[in-house]
Formats: sequence, structure tokens, C-alpha cells
Amino acid sequence: MPSVLIIEDELPNIQRLEKMLHVLGLDIKVTASLQTVEASIKWLKTHEQPDIIFMDIRLTDGLSFEIFSRVTITAPVIFITAYDEYALRAFEVNGVDYLLKPLEADKLEKSIRKAMSLGLQGSDAGILQLFKSMQTKQPIYRSRFLVAYRDKYILVMADEIAYFTSENKATFLITSTSQRFMIDQTLEVLEKEMDPETFFRISRQFIVSIKSIHKIHQSFNGQLKIELLPALDDSVLMSRDKSNQLKKWLDQSAM
Repeated sequence: MPSVLIIEDELPNIQRLEKMLHVLGLDIKVTASLQTVEASIKWLKTHEQPDIIFMDIRLTDGLSFEIFSRVTITAPVIFITAYDEYALRAFEVNGVDYLLKPLEADKLEKSIRKAMSLGLQGSDAGILQLFKSMQTKQPIYRSRFLVAYRDKYILVMADEIAYFTSENKATFLITSTSQRFMIDQTLEVLEKEMDPETFFRISRQFIVSIKSIHKIHQSFNGQLKIELLPALDDSVLMSRDKSNQLKKWLDQSAM
């Protein structure tokens, strides 16, 4: 199992990073979490180098760059910090990437891939295993929404959603029982967050669940008209390109 060392002086940030690694589906062992320069130096002198080091820059007893002057570090280092003025120094040592807080999962994953590519050049077994785990891991899609309703909140599961629609720059979630809730996400964001096996963007205004497609009518020039459930006042006219994509998607989904 690939090993990771975390050097970070704030416990909530350590927990957030560990949770993010778990959410990304990576089979990684966090060998230690260290909060000071001195503790990091002592650990690195007495333990085998991990496969990747995640390192904050400002620690409780100084800057983490001091570690490099007192210990030889061969592992790729991903710096995670709230300060952008140290980027040049970070790349002068073993830094393979420089991420600013608050940490974003997609940027973290890209940084790990960059660290992996360096490790693979040296045929490191741990990095190779991490590479394989990232190649086979399944993407994680949104499974639920917490929506405001009058003076309370309601949990809506993904399988309860019929479609999303955009109206006057606002986005609405429509359930299969005709409930309607305003949500913060745009259709562009939802297109990435929802499982593409179940949800399809049929137009600029609609992302629909496959179970909400009630009837499909042929129109002019290869276009399709879609009747949805819960029913709208009118059917949705799709572009020719989207119509072709929908037919392929429905065929594939039905397999």
C-alpha cells in the first residue's frame, strides 16, 4: 500500500486532507501526521521515506523549508499552504506541486498524478500501486441534495429526481412527485456531478433522469421532441446534435 506523510500544524487540515484522499478512493496509508519542523526532521531521520509527502510551509516552530537543509528528502513533495509567496522556494527543493488552501479535490488528484509520474520513472513499487488504484477507481457522483423548504430542510435523494431546469438564471430541482426546489448549482456544475448513466442534458435548460423521459417524438431535420414526467406545458425540442447523442445514450443505457 502506498505510504503518505502529512506535515501540517493544524489538526482540522490534517483531517480534511485524509478525508479528501478517502473520497478520491485512493488506497493510501497515512504513516504519520507531524505538526512541527523538529518532529518532522526526527521522523524522517528514523523512518523510511514515504511515497509522497504533503507539506504545509508555515509550521508552529518555523518554515518547513528548514527540514530540507537538515534531512535529505527523496520522496516527491506536494506543498499545501494558505500563502502564495513561497512557490519559487517550494520548487527549488523537492516540490512537485504547490496547492493553495482551501484544498480542492480535483487539484489534489492532479498533483498526486504528477507525483506518481515521477515515482514511476524510478520504478517505485508504492507509486506503481497508487497509479493502478487511480486508474481503476470509480468516479463518485452526487447522491443527494439538502434543499430548503419553507422553514426547514429536506433531503432529496438522486433517485427521486426527475429533472433539473434553468429559468431566469435560477436552477430548480424537480422530483418525480412534482416537488420543485431551487438549488445553488448551475446546470454546468450538475452535468459533472450527476451520474451520466442516469442523467442526460437534453438542452441548455434541462438535465433529465432517464426515468423522466415519457415519450420521444421525431421532429424536423433529425430533431427530437421529448415529453417529460412530471409533465411540462410543452415538450422539449432538442437540437439535431443533442438528439443523436440522446439516441446513443439511451441505446447504451439500455444494454
